[in-house]
Amino acid sequence: MPEPMLPEELDRHTKILNQSEDRELLAASAVALAASEDPAALLALARELRRAEFLNRLDDTSDPESDISNLRDVFGALAEHAVPASARLCELIYPQPDFRTIPARINLLLQALAAVRPTSAEGADVFRASSAEGFAEVNGPLLIENESPRALQVFEELIAGGWVESYIKVDILHRSVLPKRTSLPVLMACARLYERGLPGEVRDGLIETLFDHQSRRWFGPERRPPIPPAWQSASTEALNFLIAFANRVLTRPLDDRLRPAVQSTRAELESIRRARTS
Repeated sequence: MPEPMLPEELDRHTKILNQSEDRELLAASAVALAASEDPAALLALARELRRAEFLNRLDDTSDPESDISNLRDVFGALAEHAVPASARLCELIYPQPDFRTIPARINLLLQALAAVRPTSAEGADVFRASSAEGFAEVNGPLLIENESPRALQVFEELIAGGWVESYIKVDILHRSVLPKRTSLPVLMACARLYERGLPGEVRDGLIETLFDHQSRRWFGPERRPPIPPAWQSASTEALNFLIAFANRVLTRPLDDRLRPAVQSTRAELESIRRARTS
């Protein structure tokens, strides 16, 4: 547990945030508060982040090339030092009109909020609201990476709900779930989604994400497409769950394109499991 910031240090940084016109000095103090993990320091930072006057002193918002470069460092520090108080900062800042004038700021906020585990009820509401306001594709990978129960619940709502169209949901599944395909909490969320009566396109997108990796078809010539972990890295519990899920999928109506892939992946998973018990 980090030590609280000394009162005189907090006072010095707060005065800089209130008064300084030096962007480099402002950024250094804001980052120091963000990295402190101290609730009082984070609350002081939150008060400033709500104000357009401070945000405009922190970054030159008239320059499209650098309009949030210092703010990016601040939220990077929040993400690196993720504590409940940093989540509370994000929850307080998200609805502020002055903060929201540059949408890219919200991306940074969501990344810092997702770094805090577990996601709080208030944090989950921020992810819901932002998903409904155009940030669903940002949130999908963040929620899956977080893995905590409320984060996965919002992810399920995102895929099952009406915030985005089906083809976008399929892309979100590919990009979010594929890198976490051996995570038991993520697999359990996928199994719950499968039972929710998804549109056929989305249901097939869920199945192929787990059982039919097709990077070129899904991501085209991207230089750094999402990479799935090797099946051998899955826990035995996750292997058992995947095999049981494959069996369930194969007993129900399934696109002819997917059936051989599910059968082949199931056989690979069973082989890995046998090797562990022999």
